[in-house]
Amino acid sequence: MLEIVNLTPEFAVGPQVSAVDFEILRAAGFASVLNVRPDDELGTYLVAPDAEQLARANGLKYAHSPTENHAIFERDIIDRFEQALVELPTPIFAHCKTGTRATILWALIASRHRPVENVIATLRAVGQDLDFLEQELRDSADAARRSPLRLKEHALLSLSRSSLLGGSPMGPDKR
Repeated sequence: MLEIVNLTPEFAVGPQVSAVDFEILRAAGFASVLNVRPDDELGTYLVAPDAEQLARANGLKYAHSPTENHAIFERDIIDRFEQALVELPTPIFAHCKTGTRATILWALIASRHRPVENVIATLRAVGQDLDFLEQELRDSADAARRSPLRLKEHALLSLSRSSLLGGSPMGPDKR
């Protein structure tokens, strides 16, 4: 059975999906699948083109944002994941091998738009013990705020106002 961890009402994470899971995701009300797992990773799993075909056959939008474990904190990787969140219809189910990379990427994006304490509290509330990331979340959020992001401003603003990241938007005085 597919494990689904809802981080917000609009975003959930889980482990690698199988061919039968796309029907389960659609029945659970998801509109999109976001695959974080690179196609050249060790193990047996659906490669992105096959997963995309299955997603579309089940009426789901699909995006592939491959992320190697060692590169998860690189701004290009984080920006690409954020762009997928902006473009995909919600609710979104994101997956990788175990769900951890997808969770970390969500936290990195959420910390760009929400106080880090709120992001950590959201993760704790759903049983995701990633407190060790607190400093990385702060550093990544600070770097994103200091440099121009490659995303369009209107998309960033709409993401910061969405429920995709949970909580209430971060006002200018919170940055």
